Amino acid sequence: PVDVDPRLQQLCEETEYPIKCLTTVISFLDDKAVVDPVSIVKEEVDVFYGKVREALHKASKRLSNRSTSRFVTNRLKSCIDDYKAILKNKQKIIDAISMGDTNKLIKDLNSNVDNIYACEDEFKEANIKSPIIEMDSLLGRMIINSLSIGVDTTPF
Repeated sequence: PVDVDPRLQQLCEETEYPIKCLTTVISFLDDKAVVDPVSIVKEEVDVFYGKVREALHKASKRLSNRSTSRFVTNRLKSCIDDYKAILKNKQKIIDAISMGDTNKLIKDLNSNVDNIYACEDEFKEANIKSPIIEMDSLLGRMIINSLSIGVDTTPF
């Protein structure tokens, strides 16, 4: 049981995954944190990129495992490329938030969504269960929440 700032609760309730929004952001906020859409989107994006680095590490580790089949290996390579593309996009997103450029923010966040789902599509098309599906699912929910907060409530 944690006391949740009512402003944070309201922002997160407007997302598609409100519980994920709260659990993602709440542990990084202190008593002095500003709770407004811009601050929360920044925090959500920062946490998201930490999770992307974690996903990249897990996929790379799985790729280097000799027991990983060639079919899975080929798909993991594609996912690694997708994760790297997402990481290259970070500064663009931070700049869009700082400049209040909603259109650029939406474009760049959607690009991340596309990369996440491209990774999962690699496995689906091959009819192989993805070994990193949980991570991709988490990343997808986080970025969709960032879109919801940034688009629906940020007064740019």
